[in-house]
Amino acid sequence: MPIELRLIRYVIAVAEAGGFEAAAERLHMTQPPLSRQIRELERQLGVDLFHRRPTRLTEAGRVFVESARELLIEAERTVERTRRAGRAEGGQVRVGYTVTTAFEEMPKLFAAMRDRHPGIRLDAWEAWDVDLSTALHEGELDVVLGRHLPVPTTYQRTRLRPDPYAVVVGAGHRLARRRTVALSDLRGETLLFFPRRLAPHYHDTVLAALRSSGETFDVWENPLPGLRNLNLNLRDQGFMFLPWSLGRQLPNGVACLSTADELPTIDLEIAWRRHPSPPVRALVDTARQLARRERWTS
Repeated sequence: MPIELRLIRYVIAVAEAGGFEAAAERLHMTQPPLSRQIRELERQLGVDLFHRRPTRLTEAGRVFVESARELLIEAERTVERTRRAGRAEGGQVRVGYTVTTAFEEMPKLFAAMRDRHPGIRLDAWEAWDVDLSTALHEGELDVVLGRHLPVPTTYQRTRLRPDPYAVVVGAGHRLARRRTVALSDLRGETLLFFPRRLAPHYHDTVLAALRSSGETFDVWENPLPGLRNLNLNLRDQGFMFLPWSLGRQLPNGVACLSTADELPTIDLEIAWRRHPSPPVRALVDTARQLARRERWTS
């Protein structure tokens, strides 16, 4: 039978006060309705919880009060856990992020979340775009961070960082000592890129940006894709075309050059499912504040 928490508190109050009148005073009520409600509870249970005159617990009453105290403690814990979740003080967020965000944006977002919401656990996964897109469609991620990452229509998105493109060449390249180059300066050279199957939308976006300059380039697809081995691939020939902020994070042995061409930006976005949980909202809000603090949006 269901028992209201209010009645449970009444029984505990009578047991602790040693009488109905003292318990009623503690509960800020009069004694007759208190006695009447406990009598009704005893009738429903089919046992007496108290001996009367003097008031003291029966054996059944002692069992009831012992279990009732544990029940109230757990109820209070449930309320507090719920309130903490509503304040985004706890919980988990499943975050996917692309290779291009692994050097700066994602580490800074992790640090900001640790400072602002230490009770929220981030379950993070770095992957190529095609794998993240599959995980999104299968409901395995709550939030994704990336550039030109296709997301389902059930997700919202916002721009965190509009990035210009940069040309990245090896330290021994003929243009490495320049600060700015035009794409026409690279005419006849090969674009070093990752295989299209790993991130089709991003791949096509970058090539479209190159074509918008009027230049065309042969493309070599790296059989060992990634950004951590660039100095092994960028020798004296070839170049990469990357977001400017990413180019500045690369290892020694490469040079990051700005472009003189008028090109579209390559934007960093965060996307999350509609009707997000409080922890997800906390992560998105933290990402927006981080973007403003770091002046990514300016």
